[in-house]
Amino acid sequence: MPELKDWIAGFKIDKPELNDFVVKLEGFISDTGFNTSKFENAVAIGLQRKEEEVIKTFREDVEN
Repeated sequence: MPELKDWIAGFKIDKPELNDFVVKLEGFISDTGFNTSKFENAVAIGLQRKEEEVIKTFREDVEN
């Protein structure tokens, strides 16, 4: 996977506006490849947190 890591390093230079996203994505890339199960789990957790935030906001709006 050195080619992928080299490409990512170059991408971060070419597209600095995406640097935060790319840095987070790098956590799912190892020498053996892209860890899809770890990535899918992280996405599921992130979506669950956002859903909980939205529900909390709706409840606060109803109470006020």
